[in-house]
Amino acid sequence: VRKIALRRGVSASKLVQHGLPVRQAFWQPAPARTQLVQELGLSEDRKTILVVGGGDGVGSLEKIVEATAVEAARVCPDEAQIVAVCGKNAELRRRLASKQYANVTVQVKGFVKRMSDYMQVADCLVTKAGPGTIAEACTRGLPMMLSSFLPGQEAGNVPFVTKGGFGDYSQKPAVIATTVCGWLQHPEQLEEMSSRALAAASPRAAMTIAADLCDMLEAAEDGAEQY
Repeated sequence: VRKIALRRGVSASKLVQHGLPVRQAFWQPAPARTQLVQELGLSEDRKTILVVGGGDGVGSLEKIVEATAVEAARVCPDEAQIVAVCGKNAELRRRLASKQYANVTVQVKGFVKRMSDYMQVADCLVTKAGPGTIAEACTRGLPMMLSSFLPGQEAGNVPFVTKGGFGDYSQKPAVIATTVCGWLQHPEQLEEMSSRALAAASPRAAMTIAADLCDMLEAAEDGAEQY
């Protein structure tokens, strides 16, 4: 948007970029991981892959969960757990919950209110390229695998993640599964990706934007021409 505005002749001095606002839970300090895994019913000794499909649970979530479960059981048996968040898609939640997998734990959830906590305990994330989810994951330093994007509005989010060095992209469930399970076997790589995700985060964006808006209102009331 900033580049488009500049091309349309808007002065750079009138453009301020603070990042996408995220909910308060994401920029507050998180509880200890030990506490969170107990509250969320997860195992503290297993690596966690968080797979989300948005509020409506759309996309190839079912195929991704199945492929990832099979791959995790193959390359790191009894060392991984998957949290599949189906949102409001009750039928998808029912189907996934009815499946059984050997050597890997799969926790199936519907719409969750504690996404910040799930992201805090996860080692990596599989998600579509929604800007809100990406911004939230960055505040938690969460490496991410993007599985799809909406043409136009979400297309630019893919290079933001891949070129930023904290994620990858593929629409193929098998490639997604191989990639994220490979990350789990290389903790140094995950740590580096986590650091890059944190560097791309703007956890206080909402507060900074609000402060700027207040300054603009005060300037307008004073008749100033700062903006």
